[in-house]
Amino acid sequence: MDETLEQQFDTPEDNNNRNEVYNPEMYEEEEMNALEAHIEKYFGTFDSVFHEIASPDIHVDIYIIEPTPERNYYTLVTGGMGARRMNVPGELKEYKLERAEVLVYLPADWNIKGNDEKDYWPLRWLKILARLPIEEDSWLGWGHTVPNGRPFAENTQLSGVMLISPESEEEESAVCPLPNGEEVNFYQMFPLYEEEMNFKIEHNAEELLEMMDDVSAVIDLNRPNVCAG
Repeated sequence: MDETLEQQFDTPEDNNNRNEVYNPEMYEEEEMNALEAHIEKYFGTFDSVFHEIASPDIHVDIYIIEPTPERNYYTLVTGGMGARRMNVPGELKEYKLERAEVLVYLPADWNIKGNDEKDYWPLRWLKILARLPIEEDSWLGWGHTVPNGRPFAENTQLSGVMLISPESEEEESAVCPLPNGEEVNFYQMFPLYEEEMNFKIEHNAEELLEMMDDVSAVIDLNRPNVCAG
């Protein structure tokens, strides 16, 4: 990007590992070009990128797409998760689910550069999800849920996430073709309440999403709990 403002994505974990020497798995240049072109085409132009300082396994950048009059919210998209192929079950190989990136929509008034956990947790969770398949030697895909075990921050009771197709986007936004014929799948990180997580586990993602027709794709820290009571 001609006018990209690169920012350091520094965290306490990064500070503790500054002197370590890493060789993370990364996209090839042609793959990265295709990925960034896809992000710009379907999610918007990114004017800044939070670059990760310490990358022991993969290098996870976060593209920051600013609010616009047409899309009055932030879009944050990982770039680097899909450099490593996930351990997808053999029966699903034909669907090309091995590579993925994750995104989240935040309100236009979100303190995107804040270090307090109430501001930072969506970025933290993008990084958590990006590395979870490596740590678990598994995979993440549509409908998968991951609990936090407690509310994300003091100002919300949201306490887990579900991966869904990017809301409010063209259908083609969910898959980025790579030059070698592989694909990178884009999933939206959608926060849930504990009761909603439990409902999804007992039933399925489709039934939960049917109950959420009126829920915004943009994070609302105090949205109604569709499974309350």
